[in-house]
Amino acid sequence: MGRSERAPAGLILAALAIGLITGSGANLSMAQEEEGQSASSQIEKSVVDEACAVSQAHFTVYEDALDAFQQASTAWDLVSEEIEAVQRRKEVAESLVARQAREVEELRSGLEQTAIELYMQQGVLSLAPLLGETPGDAIVGSQYLETETETQLARINNYLSSQSDLQRHQEEIATVEAELVDLETEQQDWAEDLAVATREHHTAWEELDAQCQDLLRQWEIQEARRRAEEARRRAEEARRREQARLRAIAQASSQGRGVGPIPGLVCPFPGSAFVDSWGAPRSGGRTHKGVDMFGPHGAPLYAVTSGTITITSGGRGGRAVWIHSDTGVDYYYAHLSGWAVSQGDRVTTGQVVGYNGASGNAYGGLPHLHLQLHPNGRGTAAYNPYPTMRAAC
Repeated sequence: MGRSERAPAGLILAALAIGLITGSGANLSMAQEEEGQSASSQIEKSVVDEACAVSQAHFTVYEDALDAFQQASTAWDLVSEEIEAVQRRKEVAESLVARQAREVEELRSGLEQTAIELYMQQGVLSLAPLLGETPGDAIVGSQYLETETETQLARINNYLSSQSDLQRHQEEIATVEAELVDLETEQQDWAEDLAVATREHHTAWEELDAQCQDLLRQWEIQEARRRAEEARRRAEEARRREQARLRAIAQASSQGRGVGPIPGLVCPFPGSAFVDSWGAPRSGGRTHKGVDMFGPHGAPLYAVTSGTITITSGGRGGRAVWIHSDTGVDYYYAHLSGWAVSQGDRVTTGQVVGYNGASGNAYGGLPHLHLQLHPNGRGTAAYNPYPTMRAAC
């Protein structure tokens, strides 16, 4: 199922306000919000200031506490978003470590077996460490090297490369874990600031006279609605600008050249092997309209960006997923072995959407992700995704 969206700080920290600000402007009940929505006219801030002049000292404290709450709330939200992004990086790194560890073990076992076979054939086995200092690394001796075959040397290189990749992914996990500790400490600090601001806000609210409270409540509902609408408008405008930019690039480019890098995209299949195979011949006179990303069967596949899911099954693509992104670009993942999402789910960037496989017309072949990129959405022309994926991966 899709990952549930994180609630903003004002909602998450409502528990701090239960019993503290009941009835105050900072934490409005549904009934109070409906009351504000039914107001026949807009309330000017000057009217609120005039009504609250009687309890001006408490009103000043109240406004200062509200400002502190909003500042801490915004900072808490930003830190929480950073934590989510770092946690996704950690999940990807952990997946790569698990896969790379299996590969290293398989290569090590293969080399050990070859060394044993050479001993059986030639009666000599020198296990002087060649590839490292650990018992698992002492797998090939001088007798193994004396064969000097290209295949054996290639296997050694593959093993060394896999070990290096494993170490790199392990170091990435250590790095993101350190980042998480720092971010979670910062998040806790802001949560404490929010709690203090909430208490001060409540205390000052209780000292305001009834008319001031009533007008202030209505004005804050009005302002909250205005801020929410402004944020929605800015987000929609940013989405339209990015969509227009990508469409302009697509129109100015040939399908074979693609649209190039797309900011904010993550790699759908980290560690996979792929080349530019756009236009390669396929059965029935077709040509290849995507990029094939090869890797282990069952490896997790990640959402390149946030969007909404459509699941398809059958035909050439087998088990497949469409990600309808917020910018209007659609991404098609085919030949999956299974899904990690459901029809209509909302997914976030980096969320696992499925698992690598060989379903559809890839059955019997090497497992891989066939990915297509449609700048103007599903049902329109596909463009070469290779330049985009090369930049993301």
